[in-house]
Amino acid sequence: MKHLGRPELWLPIALLVLAFLGSRLLLQQSCVQLSERDRGSYGMRPVWQAGFDALSATCGVGLLTYDLDDDYTPLGRWLLAGLGVAGAVLYLAAARQAVGRLWANTYRRLPSIRLILAVFIILPALLIPLVWILEQTLGSGTRFTDTAWNVISAFSSLGWLRGTEGVRGYSIYAVVSLLGAVGWLVWLFPIWGSVWRGSSRRYPLLACCTYLLALLLVAGAIAALEVPRGNQRHGQPEDNRLTAQSAGVRYARGLIQVACASGAGITTEQLTERGVSEGTKLVLAGVVLVGGLGGSAGGGVKWTMLLWALAAVGLIGGYGPGRSRVDRTPSVSAGISPLADARGSADETARRCRRAGSACLGSLLILTLIVAGGLLFIEASTASAYQSPPTCADALLEAASAVGGGNLSSGLTTTVTSANLSRGIHQSVDLYQYGMLWLILAMFVGRTLPIVILARCADVGFADDPARLPP
Repeated sequence: MKHLGRPELWLPIALLVLAFLGSRLLLQQSCVQLSERDRGSYGMRPVWQAGFDALSATCGVGLLTYDLDDDYTPLGRWLLAGLGVAGAVLYLAAARQAVGRLWANTYRRLPSIRLILAVFIILPALLIPLVWILEQTLGSGTRFTDTAWNVISAFSSLGWLRGTEGVRGYSIYAVVSLLGAVGWLVWLFPIWGSVWRGSSRRYPLLACCTYLLALLLVAGAIAALEVPRGNQRHGQPEDNRLTAQSAGVRYARGLIQVACASGAGITTEQLTERGVSEGTKLVLAGVVLVGGLGGSAGGGVKWTMLLWALAAVGLIGGYGPGRSRVDRTPSVSAGISPLADARGSADETARRCRRAGSACLGSLLILTLIVAGGLLFIEASTASAYQSPPTCADALLEAASAVGGGNLSSGLTTTVTSANLSRGIHQSVDLYQYGMLWLILAMFVGRTLPIVILARCADVGFADDPARLPP
């Protein structure tokens, strides 16, 4: 029974139980407002939709089969937010437990689970009135309950935003999503000194600065990819696409989209119907797959793990995978000095972290490619012959959103889960289950796999070269 207390075991079970309970509630008329025809003409599809949306909310993904504004009632939307927050709490608790095992021999105290969850709950509670006052000052007229729902969604990386338009409105929640993405450094202060050279507390600041710099550079890449072609003119009022805007507007809107994609997986640009270029979709797929910093509720590889993976191959950090930082001070009284033992433990943890970063990056990349290929195959097998086929960029964006936890959709989720794939509507059998089941597996594995990797890497041992041991 004690093995059930391991995060790689109890987290998947807890997420499945929470999603199952949420799906039972989403079947109620008070949560999803459907006509009798819609409830009775599609067989088991409402049951599948409730299960899909409940698991998506629990895993913090945000991809939905029901329309958030038209189909869900206010109670249903708050239920989705509640499932997302509960799933995020479970995820943070499991991550803290896994990292605590990883850091067991470094003589560094990690913040308690209670402190992490308290910060996760208190910060959005403080942000809600501030954001509401700011929105009222800007004349948006947003209701307080809608503002609260949007702040909770953005801070908890749930991928949803309602009633917000324009650069000013989206920029507010881009900041909120980034505040959630940095994890408020409650993890980074005790962690970075063990992984990188020395123990100075400047490394959390370095991590945040490199993360923000990367977002700025990616926004510049999007602005360059959306350069107008041919005889397109800037600023046409009927064309709100990025490619029709001036360079400054393209960069500002690209930065907002990148910040929202990385921090909360929120869509601010039109990604369907060729609203952006294929290159922009590939860039956004990479952004949402990496996600925010360690300690945040979002999914994906995490910027911290990516830096660990880069350190593993010697690109940053000054130490390659085969170079040791263990103090070679001679032993005292036929034993190893306490200083050498402490540094050796820190070096062992650093190597485990780098292995965890490499494993997480590689596994999620491979998983994304597999999911993208599966989506293309399912779409080709089930879609109408008169539909335009999706591109590889469409499939990669959809796969990255499912695996990394984001609501950035190219429309492929809607295509492979459409009501037109139900029995009796141009089909002899139900075909929507294939797309739903494939995405359900992607969302679940993408959410739990990083925790499994962290927990398993805590048990990895390294055989030291005898020549490198103290005499």
